[in-house]
Amino acid sequence: MSLPTIVLAFIGLNIDTFIALLFILHNYDYRVPIWGFSAATILLWVLGVVLGKTIALLFPDWITGLMGIVLIALALFGGGEQQRTVKGNFSSIFLFCLSLGGDNLAVYIPWAVKLSWLNVLYIGVVFEIGAVLLIILGKQIVDARSIAYLLEKYGEYGSRGVYFLAGLYIIWSSHLFPHLWALI
Repeated sequence: MSLPTIVLAFIGLNIDTFIALLFILHNYDYRVPIWGFSAATILLWVLGVVLGKTIALLFPDWITGLMGIVLIALALFGGGEQQRTVKGNFSSIFLFCLSLGGDNLAVYIPWAVKLSWLNVLYIGVVFEIGAVLLIILGKQIVDARSIAYLLEKYGEYGSRGVYFLAGLYIIWSSHLFPHLWALI
């Protein structure tokens, strides 16, 4: 898996969390949001890998294609979560990011099924670096009001687009429909 693909996946999956964080980053120095977002990112990744590898042992690979349907449903019917607010310490930032990133599992679970453990580690490191860089970028954006406005206004559409395309990709790569058709 190429680095640009991993980076684009990380950004696309976390744009909603990033936009939500823009509203509260001015309340913190760099340290608390970096630790909170990084901890939520790695926990979600590890949970996605564990669930993906476990599902692969118990069920056929194509069953993970159902997660693609979940992503498409989130794209079409999901609510705008960007309006949440949070104040407090590490635990509040961590739980905030964890709740906004829970939908990432719909991508992580099927993605992790076919990854080697070295790739799992590699992607985890890239995600952690990405989490730190997004917080640093977010702190800079908070100072530039025009960019923050554009992200606030169009960020939800970008997130929905990524969810929809990722859902289609998961369904396609898992060969879900031919397997379901064969069962019927």
